[in-house]
Amino acid sequence: MTRTGNYKKPQAVEVVTEEKCAYGCGRTAKFKFTAGKVCCSKHYNSCPGKKKQFSDMDHSERTAKSLATRTREGITKSSQIKGGETRRNSGHYDRLADKMREHWGDHPWQNNLQCPLLPYKDTKLLFQGSYELKFLEALEEQHGTDWITENVRRGPTVWYDDPNGKERLYISDFIIGNTIYEIKSGWTWDHKGADPLLEELNKAKLTRCVELNYNVILVLNGEEIQWQ
Repeated sequence: MTRTGNYKKPQAVEVVTEEKCAYGCGRTAKFKFTAGKVCCSKHYNSCPGKKKQFSDMDHSERTAKSLATRTREGITKSSQIKGGETRRNSGHYDRLADKMREHWGDHPWQNNLQCPLLPYKDTKLLFQGSYELKFLEALEEQHGTDWITENVRRGPTVWYDDPNGKERLYISDFIIGNTIYEIKSGWTWDHKGADPLLEELNKAKLTRCVELNYNVILVLNGEEIQWQ
């Protein structure tokens, strides 16, 4: 159903009945809601019984517990959990992720204020840091600026599992055809040998790209390495 600008939320209907209020106050009902419940007041939150139920709650415990625990114990409604399950089953999150990957591929975020993204010369292609600049300068020397404009793009975004099994988003540097180029210095690769965990993280990114049928070349300190 499409709601127009004149849409009004259904109101409680005044009724004459001997039924008692459905919200526990013990008074005779005077109104009936769209769902069929009857109440002593036009709004169920105005019912003294409903107010007492809320007042009697242990709010400190209610706040401290997780949403899953509160839902299981009936402390709170489960509409958001059910809604999330519906969105997952319908593929909503997958479609949203695809749109965000496409957006980030075209408009990479600024994640390093000390090393900003800058346009390469007179092109719209962005680069970050001296190593990426040297990579593009080498391509320009070999092929020319027009070739760079027509063939080089910021790389795609890829979901991968880190060494601990946590899903992360990887934004690659450049792509030419089906080949992803990841530009690294010794510091950004593994802190010059001092950070094996960072190295494993970087390896997991590139390996996932290979699994997705990309050709991957790691440009480490200016040297091209075919990633298998």
